[in-house]
Amino acid sequence: MNITLAPMTDEMYHRYLKEYDNDPDLYLPGQTYTHYVYSEERAEQYIKRQKTLHRIPLAILLDDEIVGEIVIKNIEPHRSATFGIALKNARYKDQGIGTEAERLLIRYVFDTLGIPALFANTVRSNTRSQHILEKLGFRFLREDENFRFFRLNRAPDTPRETTE
Repeated sequence: MNITLAPMTDEMYHRYLKEYDNDPDLYLPGQTYTHYVYSEERAEQYIKRQKTLHRIPLAILLDDEIVGEIVIKNIEPHRSATFGIALKNARYKDQGIGTEAERLLIRYVFDTLGIPALFANTVRSNTRSQHILEKLGFRFLREDENFRFFRLNRAPDTPRETTE
């Protein structure tokens, strides 16, 4: 299994969203599950929102197939960032794809972007995601009525990769 991350282009977003389906594990209590229906206009709105919010969207690739997206958001250079992840549908769950994508993202945020703290949050009922975060070294911080919040700090003795 060859998992890589790549900058998400507009064309890649359209390919990804054509096969995307909402994940029922990500719904809050009281929300009703709705099947995602692709439209070019809806995809363009999503892409525009990502750009407006100054996020770094990355495609999760299984070989050459886009199987998910991982987004770096709330970026405070040299301080912290938060990430979110979504696989395009349930067919890609329970294969280690998300775990490996998160592992790659952690290295990218710490080593390439030089951000020393990474945050994540999950819907309280999404114990699968919480388990992965903890397996990767994230520390539970707190919870509210809907979410559990986690943090991972770059080890102080971990040198940053350089391109020199």
